[in-house]
Amino acid sequence: MIFADNINILNKFAEAKLLSSHAIDLAEFLCKLEKNLLEEQMPVLALTVALLFEQVSSGSICLTKNEIKTFTKSNKDALSGIDFPDWNKISETLAGSYCCTKNPTSEAKPIVLSDEKIYFYKYWLYENSLAAKVKELSGEEGSFANKREEINTVFDKLFDKKSSEQRKAAETVLKNRISVITGGPGTGKTTTVAKIIAGILKICPKSSIILSAPTGKAAARMTEALQSATKNIRKLNVIEEQIFEKMASLEGLTIHKILDKSFGKPKKNKKNPISADLIIIDEASMIDIVLFSEVTDALSDKTSLILLGDKDQLASVDAGNVFSDICSAAEEGLFERQIEAKLTKSYRFKEDSGIGRLAKAVNEQKNADEVVSICNEEKDLCFSEISIVQEIAETAAENYRFLSDINLSQKEILERLNDFKILCPSKEDSFGVEKINLEIERILKKNPTEAFYNGRPIMITKNDYTNNLMNGDCGVILKRNGKTRACFIQGNNVRSFDISELPVFETVYAMTIHKSQGSEYKSVLVVMPERNMPMLTKELLYTAITRAKEKVCIAGKRDVLEYTLSQSASRNSGFKEALVSSSADTKFQD
Repeated sequence: MIFADNINILNKFAEAKLLSSHAIDLAEFLCKLEKNLLEEQMPVLALTVALLFEQVSSGSICLTKNEIKTFTKSNKDALSGIDFPDWNKISETLAGSYCCTKNPTSEAKPIVLSDEKIYFYKYWLYENSLAAKVKELSGEEGSFANKREEINTVFDKLFDKKSSEQRKAAETVLKNRISVITGGPGTGKTTTVAKIIAGILKICPKSSIILSAPTGKAAARMTEALQSATKNIRKLNVIEEQIFEKMASLEGLTIHKILDKSFGKPKKNKKNPISADLIIIDEASMIDIVLFSEVTDALSDKTSLILLGDKDQLASVDAGNVFSDICSAAEEGLFERQIEAKLTKSYRFKEDSGIGRLAKAVNEQKNADEVVSICNEEKDLCFSEISIVQEIAETAAENYRFLSDINLSQKEILERLNDFKILCPSKEDSFGVEKINLEIERILKKNPTEAFYNGRPIMITKNDYTNNLMNGDCGVILKRNGKTRACFIQGNNVRSFDISELPVFETVYAMTIHKSQGSEYKSVLVVMPERNMPMLTKELLYTAITRAKEKVCIAGKRDVLEYTLSQSASRNSGFKEALVSSSADTKFQD
């Protein structure tokens, strides 16, 4: 930190833990490139770069004027005695900087100052090129528009009067080249898509369709859900058996897989597009802006795209909130066509059910007293104040004793694995995943020194395409007939592996809420951390609650719950503004 050591403001921020070492290193690097600014202006540039880095690291695309105000207000004590620059001083400094441009379409510089927003050029480029592409797609007819009348005749038979929202979503898909189907848990997104696929294949049986999702676990879940929905469609006696056979052959793939992206840039792109008539992407809220851009860049001229997701769930781990931005833009009428279809009726639980009421209250950011009151009123909910992690572990362990029952078959154990799950916001907190897993293991493990014990639940943390084991897949280590094997359900079958065959894995009595996305369990126990943390938001809690089908218990301190409900995972971006200003023929510097 040679340069940073000479900038007192950065040192103070580092000491106050408001800036990471990576942010400071980048600030130092760009300041070394600077040619135009005066010495007294350099701290402003350094601070701006460092703050922008922290914003992008937390998921935002850019740094805004409002964020500067929020930052100074939130860290008033830490900034005591520091002459913190206001927005006018920052924008004036950047306007004269060699490292910054106001005309990114004509020159590429590391920093972009545009419409009172500060970007790294990379993210400005992704945001604007993606907005231009989405706007272009939104103005075009779908791949099956010329067969709309015939396919609609099939849809009329597949969708009954009670599913008018789903029928409208199917019509939206036929009309548009890009369409968005959004809805909460159990609103029938997969059922809708299954009927859309069935209708299309009945009229256009040679159509190529790709199912995809951001993670291996979500892709596998998509495959299972589609096959389950297909069974119900079969009862309607509308679709021929050979169509169902084709639907049965559809398998969910990760986005990385369809892009042929093992390392670095994907092999599928404008020059080598994905060959398909229709691509359907589930859990689209989890896709970051870079991956979203790569997908749209790799679409062939004949490919339609359907995005499925819940816009109220957690956004992507990496930068961007593209799915929510597209939904918001559609609601504001920023597209030529209506590309969004909302599903609001839950078939998993009614809005006035316990879980439905709780999810709605969290989404609307009700206060802790109201949320706890709902938990106390409903038999499928509970809230308990916690003091020590051992209490949680001892209670939860009872739900996992079946894992080591030698009288149960492998399949019976694996099928019960989704009956109950502990979900935590954090891995490393004293009430986090790692601590809880250790405590439950201490209770259930008969031999303290045995690593691969009978009944140990595990989760794969790295994709293994050879064995078809994906990041997020959960299984159990079982001992049968003197052999120790790791068992997983794949399709309708149980597959077992020698421990040496497995990719990286970890114990999973408890898992993070992020890892649970795309899954559902009969019952969940949500364990809140003992203190307020930046990651705690109403979206995080909503995601955890809506993983459950039958019962939700929240364990935590009331003040931490209050903090969580008050926080929203808003992310800065200029995506909607970019939609308004972009055009299909906009050219960008690579």
